[in-house]
Amino acid sequence: MNPASLQPASPQPPASQPLDLIILGAGAAGMMAAIACGEAAMHNGWPMPRMTILEKNARPGIKVLVCGGGRCNLTNAGDIDFLIAQFGRNGRFLSPALRHFDNAALRAWFAAQGEPTHEEHDGKIYPDSNQARTVVDAMVRRMAQLGVLCHAGPTRAATQIQWNVTSKLFTVCTADDTTFQSRYLLICVGGQSYTRMGTTGDGYRFAESLGHHIITPRPAIVPLLCRESWVAQLQGVAVPDVEVRIETPGPLPRLATGKPTPSINDLLFTHFGLSGPAVLNLSEIVAELLEKFTPVPLRVDFLRRHSRPQLSAMLHTWHDESGRKLVKTMLAQLLPQRLAEMLCHLSDIPPDQPCAALTARQMHTLSEYLKACRFHVHQTRGFQEAMVTAGGVRLSQVNPNTMQSRLNPHLFLAGEILDLTGPSGGYNLQLAFSTGRLAGWTIAQCLANG
Repeated sequence: MNPASLQPASPQPPASQPLDLIILGAGAAGMMAAIACGEAAMHNGWPMPRMTILEKNARPGIKVLVCGGGRCNLTNAGDIDFLIAQFGRNGRFLSPALRHFDNAALRAWFAAQGEPTHEEHDGKIYPDSNQARTVVDAMVRRMAQLGVLCHAGPTRAATQIQWNVTSKLFTVCTADDTTFQSRYLLICVGGQSYTRMGTTGDGYRFAESLGHHIITPRPAIVPLLCRESWVAQLQGVAVPDVEVRIETPGPLPRLATGKPTPSINDLLFTHFGLSGPAVLNLSEIVAELLEKFTPVPLRVDFLRRHSRPQLSAMLHTWHDESGRKLVKTMLAQLLPQRLAEMLCHLSDIPPDQPCAALTARQMHTLSEYLKACRFHVHQTRGFQEAMVTAGGVRLSQVNPNTMQSRLNPHLFLAGEILDLTGPSGGYNLQLAFSTGRLAGWTIAQCLANG
């Protein structure tokens, strides 16, 4: 649906009359907040809020459109405690938002909009359409029904925010020098990941100008560059169900404490290093460690379901019972062929060597590569390729029960701008939907109470 079709269902106030609510950012959090604000008013018989969204992209939901490879992994099927655990030591902040609007409520809401969902591998939830566009369209349609006006495009990007203590009004200036005034302001413009999607860290600047402290932003869910040159030869090889651990000289950083480690999932080799969920879900911690030392060592177990004694017994069985078969052929029954051949090469096992010729030293070396293959990460792919941003507005300055700023009750913050980051798998979209929903509903209550 074209943003131009987002016309109000009722007349908007004249430019001289303040709005009830301005929302910065028409992403998952911003759109859901606008919808929640309108639905709360409708449900309770309150006057419909006069609200506007300012979006710097040409249309709403640009970042949602690329989620889940364009299929939109909306959320994860885990229970609330499981979801909270994925966000590490800061996860408890999310408890009120998730209890207000959890994954079941999210799925029910989309089903009511004609967008049913289904569960796939690892609890990932996708729309039945398997198209992110239908998710965005459903939200855009609902906003239009509720009279939400969306000003989209680079000229309508917010450039400056001022708070007038006397009038208790926010003034928001846009790139084309238009000014908007509002009683309440919700900042949910995302972090600074996927910069080509318009998330360039504006929200941090706005929040900081209004007195909030920003925890240093870092790229998260981002591919990693490693020093091992042989990795490039395996570009495109995917390895399922591996275990990845970070090998640090000391304890993990405090900010990362509580994140699920080790990471168990699929790994993908690239021309520059490592990617895939198993690596992406540790990348936030790696990014923080790289600020302290380089390289950051990773240890990968390609056969995590085989113990070392089991692997040793299997290699000896190959030697004794499958002596004429090539080592690389037997190994390719457990791993992708190109990876099997590379690990044989690294273990000094010639391509034509039969299992009967395996030496004790070769078995030991091959076992080490299979169970504890080490990679040395010296850099991430940065914010341009990061799916989300770690860091953000300090959580102690935001009320988790309302998403209200503790510094200004007329200011709300939601989504990725907060110092909350989950792994890949739908968790960060659920964060956006839940915090946006809670913020929008609370603002409607504030407006109704005068």
